[in-house]
Amino acid sequence: MANWINGAINSGYTVVSGSLSGTANSKVACWVEYKVISQSIVNNTSTVRLYAYLATAQNTSKFWTYWNNHTGDSRGMFKVYAAGSLVYERSNRGFATSNIPTPSDFTTQYETAYANAEDKKFITVLTDNASTRAAAYGDFTIGHNADGTRQFTLSFNGDFSIASSFGTASGSITVTLPTIPRSTTPSVGSITLGSAAAISLSPASSSFRHTLRAQFGSRAQTTIVSQSSATSISWTPALAEANAAPNATTVAGTLYCDTYSGGTLIGTTSVSVSAAIPAGVVPSMTYSMAEAVSGIASKFGAYIQGNSKLAVSITSSGAYGSSISSVTTTVNGTTYTVSSFTTAVLQNSGSQTMRIVVKDSRSRTTTYTISYEVLAYSAPRLTNASVYRCNSNGAASHTGTYLSVTLTGQVTSLNELNDVSFSVGYKLKTAGSYTTAALGTSGYSVSGTFIVGGGLSNQSAYDVRIGAADYFSTTYFYADISTADTILSIRNNGLGMAIGKVCEANKFEVGWQAQFHEDVAFEGDVTFASLAWLLNVIFPIGSIRMTTSTTGAANFLGGTWVQWGSGRVPVGVNTSDSNFNTVEKTGGASTIALTTAQLPSHGHTVSGSVSIGSEASHTHKASSGAYKVGSGSGSSYYYMTNNGSTNGQATDAGSAHTHSASFSGSAGNTGSGSAHSNLQPYITCYFWKRTA
Repeated sequence: MANWINGAINSGYTVVSGSLSGTANSKVACWVEYKVISQSIVNNTSTVRLYAYLATAQNTSKFWTYWNNHTGDSRGMFKVYAAGSLVYERSNRGFATSNIPTPSDFTTQYETAYANAEDKKFITVLTDNASTRAAAYGDFTIGHNADGTRQFTLSFNGDFSIASSFGTASGSITVTLPTIPRSTTPSVGSITLGSAAAISLSPASSSFRHTLRAQFGSRAQTTIVSQSSATSISWTPALAEANAAPNATTVAGTLYCDTYSGGTLIGTTSVSVSAAIPAGVVPSMTYSMAEAVSGIASKFGAYIQGNSKLAVSITSSGAYGSSISSVTTTVNGTTYTVSSFTTAVLQNSGSQTMRIVVKDSRSRTTTYTISYEVLAYSAPRLTNASVYRCNSNGAASHTGTYLSVTLTGQVTSLNELNDVSFSVGYKLKTAGSYTTAALGTSGYSVSGTFIVGGGLSNQSAYDVRIGAADYFSTTYFYADISTADTILSIRNNGLGMAIGKVCEANKFEVGWQAQFHEDVAFEGDVTFASLAWLLNVIFPIGSIRMTTSTTGAANFLGGTWVQWGSGRVPVGVNTSDSNFNTVEKTGGASTIALTTAQLPSHGHTVSGSVSIGSEASHTHKASSGAYKVGSGSGSSYYYMTNNGSTNGQATDAGSAHTHSASFSGSAGNTGSGSAHSNLQPYITCYFWKRTA
């Protein structure tokens, strides 16, 4: 086989060497030169130009042959095939070879006739279907694959038979054509749902048109533009796409680009995108808040301190696919984690707030602060009350049949919608009910002296009860009126005696203040007509009473009491601790959600796999020396020698290099972020605080 080894005749062309059969195959070279001269992006094709040549081979100094045009057989035939298809054909023409030519020193049949080729550096141009050497080439167009790539076999064969001197010629090569740009890959910057994002396109041809589509999660695709020629496109993904990511603040999607040439789809590319869900996509809620105590709303149209309770109902919903993970409400000093509840009685007056925090599955929260007004309220009060016997004009008289009642009292007006009454009741000690007289007052306060009665017997003692009443309760002041003064009185049946008063019962009675200078022993029960003195001894104003009874403390000892500390545990004042440094300071919560910083130090087990990247193909250099391959005498093995030595030789060490590794895996997530109970062991009771 004789190949052309002097390089391409035409600059920039690639040589396809050939071989010949027959006795001249060592003297003649046949080859083809080819080059891609153009590509059509629109048509997805390449145009290849080729030249075919016959010349004296390099390994002989001269080989002369001449064959004129021949029409009687196939001598001079030459064919070129691309991917099995005939792309050039020459038939029944002459050819010649002569001295060895070079790429820059030769003549052809276009400059020198075949008959004059002897002793010339002569090359026969086999692609000679032309009138000049410059036009003696063959062109063909070959289509590319849909992705713009193409590889094919370029082959040739010819017939140059001169008896047995020449035979046939053939050669082939695998040609990889440059890839033709096809589908356009879109480029997009940061994306936020509901806001405009810019998509940039760099098409391979300005005539291309594009259809852009987007899909987030498993939701339906949306078409952004259809067969548009624009290279910059504004895209506003809908907020509804957030439904594809109910538990995250970003949503993953795919942007598809269909590239068209004319009306023909030439390819589709896709890029992954991630769109931020706007910070404004948060959970929402509606609520209702109403008076829970029957009658108060219709009577006052307002909330009343110490009496009203709030009935609260909350309806919350996630936004664009998210679900609600928690609802936390803080009101009246207590935190609730349910959607419907009734508070304890409202402790404070004035402008108050209810704070509702709604958290969704994206860990986003919305906080609502609801203001409401509470009218200040105190139970009816009586102060500076005194009672004594008098005559009709109010003059004090121990035999008088009237009562002189002096008092100061007040009822909270509650925007002048509250009920109000001041009264005096009196009864014989032995009677079961009081005779009550309303005091002639106006407004919600009283301060003065009133004369009531007229039919009281001075032979009997009376219990007196002064009342101040409103819509919610009545406050009483108790006193008693003795009989007419007398040093000694003996009951007419001889079974009773009194000192300082008229004897009224079969008892020993004392109507004057008494002082005993020696020990007093009681063998039976001791009872008291009034416990006001005991109230002030045991429960002075500001005292707290604990009980499991729903009945107010006023029914127990008198005075004015309000329910206190609902839902809270008392703690002693500690002036050195800011949490507890003042009286009646509130704080704490029944539930709490831990922050990351409050978690114990801990680790997570990671599972996954590691892949090691491979290095590109490379070589190692052997040690210096002259190497050859030879066979041992009578043996079938081969060995390498180093200047005659048959000792094994090592290659030089390769240069330092690294391998890359990538890890794929994850550490599992745990926890929900939900609030946990923060309650100590407890038992409930009622607290009542004396205010007057």
